[in-house]
Amino acid sequence: MQAPGALRCQYHRPVSGSEPTVAPRRIGLLGGTFDPPHQGHTAAALEARRLLDLDLVVLVVANDPWQKTAEARIGDADVVSPVDVRLAMTRAAVVGLDGIRVDDVEIRRGGPSYTAETLAHFSEIQPGAELFLLLGSDIAPWLDTWVRPDEVRRRATIVVMERPGFEEGRPPAGWEHQVLHGSFPDLASNDLRERFAATGELDDSVPAGVAELIRAHSLYGIGA
Repeated sequence: MQAPGALRCQYHRPVSGSEPTVAPRRIGLLGGTFDPPHQGHTAAALEARRLLDLDLVVLVVANDPWQKTAEARIGDADVVSPVDVRLAMTRAAVVGLDGIRVDDVEIRRGGPSYTAETLAHFSEIQPGAELFLLLGSDIAPWLDTWVRPDEVRRRATIVVMERPGFEEGRPPAGWEHQVLHGSFPDLASNDLRERFAATGELDDSVPAGVAELIRAHSLYGIGA
């Protein structure tokens, strides 16, 4: 990674056309399947908290990441790991990280996980807080395909975190957004699953607690 000073945050307007001790006022939400959660996720959460001066960053574990599971049902993608295991891995990944926590709201809600509903939930339980939706530059171009996109953009500030290979990925026209420039670890969960399955070995791409759970549940071809 680059030195922290090499990162910067830039704001773009659309072209025409550990827990805090007080109620958080600036909350970053980083949603995902977390299958598995890796060092890229934790690095992104920590850098976003620092650069955006966030009181709290919440990793929101998807119950049913509907776009991924829809692909799986037609044979274009692997089925995701059990949700209780993904939640446990994500909790293990953030142990000891100040100002980073995990929320299971989408799991408790059940069914497909829609960001619009999650933002509505946080708006209700944290009235007056400013919400920042943290997402990778690989995902940003597809925001218009999300369920109730107008509600998403109304409830949160969109923050695009540049991922290697997707540096030019930006939201569609009409989406106000911020960009976190920098060099985050070149990690992707699907690539890690394939690598672990091919080698039968884990590495430091995932936190130690996550590695323990992968072995315990024999995920990705890794035996206990």
